[in-house]
Amino acid sequence: MSKQASNQINFTKGNLESLPLPAARERFYFYDTKGNGLHIVVTSQGQKSFYIRRRVNGKNEKHCLGSFPDLSVEQARDKAARFAGAVAFGDNPSEQRRMLRGELTLGELFQEYLQRHLKKSRKTWAEYEKQFNRYFDEWLGRKLSTITQQDVERRHGELARERGTYAANRALQLIRAVYNKGVVWRLYPGPNPGTGITMFEERARERVLQSDEFERFFTTLDKEEEDFRDFVMLTLLTGARKSNVLAMSWDDVSLKRGTWTIPAEKAKNSRMQVIVLTEPELDILHRRADVNRHRSKPSKFVFPGTGDTGHLTDIKRSWTSFSIRACLEDLHIHDLRRSLASWMANTGANVSVIRSALNHKDVKTTLTVYARANQHAELAARQLAHKTMLELGKSQSVVPLKRKARDTEF
Repeated sequence: MSKQASNQINFTKGNLESLPLPAARERFYFYDTKGNGLHIVVTSQGQKSFYIRRRVNGKNEKHCLGSFPDLSVEQARDKAARFAGAVAFGDNPSEQRRMLRGELTLGELFQEYLQRHLKKSRKTWAEYEKQFNRYFDEWLGRKLSTITQQDVERRHGELARERGTYAANRALQLIRAVYNKGVVWRLYPGPNPGTGITMFEERARERVLQSDEFERFFTTLDKEEEDFRDFVMLTLLTGARKSNVLAMSWDDVSLKRGTWTIPAEKAKNSRMQVIVLTEPELDILHRRADVNRHRSKPSKFVFPGTGDTGHLTDIKRSWTSFSIRACLEDLHIHDLRRSLASWMANTGANVSVIRSALNHKDVKTTLTVYARANQHAELAARQLAHKTMLELGKSQSVVPLKRKARDTEF
């Protein structure tokens, strides 16, 4: 135990600056004459730190308030008074600080969430990881209890302005889920800062390719680079999800039988789907297979890429520039899938056929698309009914009613 020198002095900036230094491995202790247990510890290297000591739950608790001169005398006295007040009300700031030191950061909890939940239940876990890092990058090093509801609500609003309400709502749902699992797994005992925040209103997208847009669509697409052109055509014609088309493997394609099988482990709803390929789809795949066979190192993927996955992963920039050149306003890649469903309904396909073509697990999803597309058939039927009723009316001898003249007063 080092030798202590205990003295009471009036804490002022000048007095603390002029305090003597102890010998090596020794410490000097100086107590504030204003009380409250505030004292300063001086080391032989000249470091000066403010402390307060209080008896809490039957034992002495020593609490470091900060270093001098980073912490002024006035600030140290204020912190000492608040510490003493907290103890008087039964709290233990030292225990809270110890708990905080051992508490997980948001980034650490998300890694637990990723390993213990997402990778087990979500095929698109890598996309969730990218989204979380993108939305909450500045918070990854923060302790869980330091993130407040006000912080999350503010970030929710910022994301809505920067990326749109849909992205903001997905971010809110994601951070809620991470905290919820932290509570369930007993990794975090505090409140969930994502609860109690109202999400922005969302409207389901209804955008599909219209009849007057197809000419611009195909004319512009013919001028695009081959990989992009083939990807877009297969996405539109098969109605498959973007991720499945990009990751299409030759092992899953049978050119002889004319089928493409999307295995359950690659399907979003974990249901295997077998797509019987049409002639335009087979033409594209035969041509790409010929090109692949002549490669020095043939790829296992229909759309090979240079990244870790081995296949193309992102065509967002190409799609954006293509949409601008084709004058296709607010058309997303996923809208191609909805377009196929819509035009299948317009040409007489029933709900069960469309549901099977899109591999929907819930028929309600298909009905939503079908109902929107069926409006065209409904309009045509009403127009036919109107025409028939009006023609019937004209064929009858209708005697116009004579109006009785009446005086008009001004």
